[in-house]
Amino acid sequence: MSNFNSNITPDDVIEQLNNTAKPKNFVSFDPKNYLNTKLENGESSKTITIRLLPINKDGGFPFQKVHMHTIKVNKEVSPSGWKTLPCPIQNGFGDTCPFCEVSDQAYEMKKKATNDSEKKKYDEINMHNRARTMYVVRCIERDHENDGVKFWLMSGAKEGPYEKIMKLWSARYKQGLKMNRNLNIFDLNNGYDLEVTISKGADGKNVYSVVDSKFSSPLTNDFELGNKWINDEKKWSDVYKVKPYDYMSILLDGDVPYFNKEKNCYVGKLAESNGNQEEETQDDDPEPIYSAHSTEDTDLPY
Repeated sequence: MSNFNSNITPDDVIEQLNNTAKPKNFVSFDPKNYLNTKLENGESSKTITIRLLPINKDGGFPFQKVHMHTIKVNKEVSPSGWKTLPCPIQNGFGDTCPFCEVSDQAYEMKKKATNDSEKKKYDEINMHNRARTMYVVRCIERDHENDGVKFWLMSGAKEGPYEKIMKLWSARYKQGLKMNRNLNIFDLNNGYDLEVTISKGADGKNVYSVVDSKFSSPLTNDFELGNKWINDEKKWSDVYKVKPYDYMSILLDGDVPYFNKEKNCYVGKLAESNGNQEEETQDDDPEPIYSAHSTEDTDLPY
């Protein structure tokens, strides 16, 4: 069998931790683009088997570091009451962000505060509006290979899935060095599938367990299909879209954004209760039904 030309090498993992992808083509909302790690009502745990792909078709480290704002929103925007949005500034897509502005202002006010109560208040505002480091991977879900490439947005928190997967990679790589072998669970030609188990901890937050499959295998025995997956043009920023400044500002005010064609911009539904309102549909502004859960938040809505 031929080897895949693009791959995830140990050098990629070691040296390319901080690569930043750039947005390219518009991709309409499709739930098949997202790995469903959400536990449904009555579900205490579940296991998903995946195979990681390079973060883009040219190969490289499988994880893309991203910076996301997780904010409390009106439940008309998201039934969970939370929404996660890419930071335009920290992801390199723009130079303005209303959440960063609020965070910076609160930080300055904290420095000027004269009592502990005020300092605590501004510190909380600062922390709640700061962008958090998260990670995105491209993967194939073994039970749903017909869906093609899926994206998984995961927390960068300690004991989260990113840390669990990287610890597993490191352990296997070191084992290989001792045996003078190249053990690389991410390898597309001779790597391993990952079994990810999601369960609820005692505090109600998601707990992740990650193990590799017992035997190494290629990404797929269908060379043409494998290259189709690898060369898929979708980028993380196509499925987790950066929102316009006015859209994010309306969320920050606790309002519900909708696009006003006459004004050619987003306006708040609650602020403008009269007139022709064209509320966004899922196709216009995707409200993904599949949430990436972290050890920090019970629901990161996407």
